[in-house]
Amino acid sequence: MSKTKPGNILINLAVYGTLLFSAQGLIYYIRWFIPFLTNQHSYIVPPDKMPLMWFIGKIISNAVFLSVGILLLKLFTNYRKSGFLGKESLRIFDWVIISCLILAFLGFTQTVCDNFYEVHLEQWTSLWSISNLLLRSFTRLLVFREPQTMYLLVAAILWAVRQFVVKAVTLKKENELFI
Repeated sequence: MSKTKPGNILINLAVYGTLLFSAQGLIYYIRWFIPFLTNQHSYIVPPDKMPLMWFIGKIISNAVFLSVGILLLKLFTNYRKSGFLGKESLRIFDWVIISCLILAFLGFTQTVCDNFYEVHLEQWTSLWSISNLLLRSFTRLLVFREPQTMYLLVAAILWAVRQFVVKAVTLKKENELFI
């Protein structure tokens, strides 16, 4: 009987916790979204948010977290069975990278929609003012207030790991052909 390593237990707890909390969040937001659709009144949306965008953002992000949790569970299970990351893990990395980009775009869209009054479109009259206000809005909203760079960084790290796995799978295949 093999012993379970503490790292494996922590990974399993993190993945199952992600699955549990994402499913719970998905149910919660869908539960409040349906009454919002019927009577256009929401009891849980913060007052400074656009309710439709807020609900859609929360539902999509929880669905993405749920799917990423399932993909990571599949990745760890495959790794434990074979002891290495194979071609199936490349597809999982692709989907997780796409999920990170979806979350970054979703966060960007929500931030712009929630803070649209700060964009000052009426002042965009010349090329100089457009570039100045675009840079100001970008840095103020997306860099300082609600940074979305974490999802982009995770996607970049996963892409680098994916490239390593591609080389490892190629070397493994060459070694198997040689033997």
